[in-house]
Amino acid sequence: MNGKIDLEKRIDLLRYNKQLLFRWIRRNQEERPVDIFFRENQLKKVALYYWNEMSELLYYELGNAGIQVTGVIDERTDLEISLPVFANAEDMPDSDAIVICTAMNTAKIEEKLRSQKKCLVFTMDDLL
Repeated sequence: MNGKIDLEKRIDLLRYNKQLLFRWIRRNQEERPVDIFFRENQLKKVALYYWNEMSELLYYELGNAGIQVTGVIDERTDLEISLPVFANAEDMPDSDAIVICTAMNTAKIEEKLRSQKKCLVFTMDDLL
């Protein structure tokens, strides 16, 4: 039974990511890239919560727009990526915003991040 629940959650997550990617591509086609939001709100330093395919895409898009990604908050501190990885938001340098790049438990994650850092916190869903 547990395997079935995990499989159903995984399928839901894949559907959600597909919808996010569709919305992201649509924004770019309409010449409304995600980085516009950051520039309009003068968010120059951004941290990413959880490293996955979505956060990697956001990292490159923000970097190409001249927005600094200060690091990644992720329990998997042994990730081999070009950004510093921090287990907790408290340990990382100050940022203007944190973007939650996972669809799992976002409300709890958002609450935790807000208690650890005094900055704006968004989900990918908020941005797209």
